Amino acid sequence: MTFQIITIMILNTGVQSLHLNNSGHIGQKTRRGDTVMNKKMEQEREEGLWEGYIGTYYSQESRGIYRFFFDEKEGKITEPELFYEARNAKWICANGTSLVFPVEKKEGAGTCFLEVKDGKVIGEEEILEERQTPCYILQNGNQVYTANYHEGNVMVYHLEQGKPSLVKRIENGEKAGCHQILLHENYLLVPCLEQNRIRLFDTANEYCLAGDILFPEGSGPRHGVFNREHTKLYVVSEWSNQLFVFRVHEREFVPEETHSVLPEGWMGKEEAAAAAIRLTRDERHLYISVRGANLLSVFDISGDRVLAIQHVSCGGSHPRDFIITSDETCLLVANRFQGGIVGIERDRESGLLGGWKNLASMPEGVALTLRDRTEETL
Repeated sequence: MTFQIITIMILNTGVQSLHLNNSGHIGQKTRRGDTVMNKKMEQEREEGLWEGYIGTYYSQESRGIYRFFFDEKEGKITEPELFYEARNAKWICANGTSLVFPVEKKEGAGTCFLEVKDGKVIGEEEILEERQTPCYILQNGNQVYTANYHEGNVMVYHLEQGKPSLVKRIENGEKAGCHQILLHENYLLVPCLEQNRIRLFDTANEYCLAGDILFPEGSGPRHGVFNREHTKLYVVSEWSNQLFVFRVHEREFVPEETHSVLPEGWMGKEEAAAAAIRLTRDERHLYISVRGANLLSVFDISGDRVLAIQHVSCGGSHPRDFIITSDETCLLVANRFQGGIVGIERDRESGLLGGWKNLASMPEGVALTLRDRTEETL
């Protein structure tokens, strides 16, 4: 497969730059200045204790958002407990005191906005303007973006003192398969899996379509991640199980490399479906989960060329999401069908993954986040 069939089309120009960590790390503080920290939370941080949440598909055994605590030093988590009942809360976004996730009710589907402090809900709002729940949510400051795979739309919300308002509904067609939101300069990037493209929308021009990054037919771009300087974009495709590497300069996306995320000669490619992609803080290693194959694939991106260096078991079945812990010595994996929440050891120097162990049972777990409670104030 060659890069010639991938084309880039940019229609509008941009004037403003946004900065967001899209690496998939947790624990990046968003609030600076003279903040008085809760002493108990500071102690928790020193002890390596994190508050975590799990998003689930609704079933008899999974009924919404679950809460747990993760001991980073010991590599243990508490048994997840139901925190908030919500049907098909299949993604979860934590930002300071804000907790945002999909919700489905008889009167409609949409997004739930919680304000959480000291482990308690102190504010609750919903906007139900969709027929089915979104699959991805991103919060950047007071703006919240959601992507809806089934309906093909992107919703833009503004939060003011915990109160959300709908700013824009961006329609891409019901066959779009919108699966993520990425921010780059003044653009929203939306991977449209079923259209084999990433669409760009100009935030400085009323979210007008600004261009497309086109992928080969049958690719199904699902999720992507930028490096810190936004000079590289890494995209994983669900259908073709490939990693696409782009060189980025302002509004130009130049394809450089394509790699399979499956081991060479892997049998059962029809069942494999790549899902989540995460980048380490030192930007030397990239991790991708593959459902069906039930693997985590490891790439070394520190050199001139990207190298696949390892493929290991996810410790369960259907690893839809995973995160890298703040000290980067462990990956926490959410296995939807079997295995629950699994911890996998990581060597920070080589990037290689080691032994794994089942940390907690969590049927239908499909999204993970760890929240930095030191951002809560007295």
